[in-house]
Amino acid sequence: MGWECSFWTVASSAGLALTMVSVALAKESIADADVVALVVDSKTGASDQDAAIGGEADRAGRGIVIIANKWDLVKTEDHTFVQTFDENLRHGMRFLDYAPILHISALTGERATKVLETIDKVAAARRTRVPTPALNRFIESVTAANPPVSPGRKHVRIMYAAQIGVAPPSFVFFTNVATTFHFSYERFLINQLREQFGFVGSPIRIQVRRRDRNTNVGGVRKNRGARTDQARQHRDDQKERKDRRARKNRRDLKER
Repeated sequence: MGWECSFWTVASSAGLALTMVSVALAKESIADADVVALVVDSKTGASDQDAAIGGEADRAGRGIVIIANKWDLVKTEDHTFVQTFDENLRHGMRFLDYAPILHISALTGERATKVLETIDKVAAARRTRVPTPALNRFIESVTAANPPVSPGRKHVRIMYAAQIGVAPPSFVFFTNVATTFHFSYERFLINQLREQFGFVGSPIRIQVRRRDRNTNVGGVRKNRGARTDQARQHRDDQKERKDRRARKNRRDLKER
């Protein structure tokens, strides 16, 4: 699998050489990427532009790895620097709390090999599919201890859930009444899903729908038959191949 990233040019010889390039076309490059490596300066921390690019990657549903470069210039700081740096970085980009942070030096090569290793993990995580039975057992245990909270006063119950997509992982929750979840409860569910099933470095999407009387557990209408997890995986593979062809066509047009 080839990695497409606007922030790094990667070449391997005796070691791993990393060279930063322009991010002027970041938005366009994000559209062509599977995983975005968001590079921040360890001396200055994340800039407003870094946050804007990170937000665009999050909205696009791309995997994200935050790379703190020039770590060789700050690693001599006191022992609390790493913790303080990461806390400030998280505070400035709260919406990327799921993205792993790497401290590297492109100049010395320190920890540079962790970049592709982490990108590989994130790319795999964003394509993870959770079997429907396992998902519903987990959701049942979570909601039993922490019932849904909605903006209205209606009593809301999650009847069942299903994963409806990957890259990014997307889930639909079927409830007994038409509603939405309070943003805090939606965030709670996302955190629980991430803690239980991984999804490191990937945003998670959630939808809420009222259960249809003609729908079985798993979200499938009775007169259409059951869709297996294998069928969903086949559909995801087809979509991924289509997306890759589209990205290749865009690259070919740029090179002409």
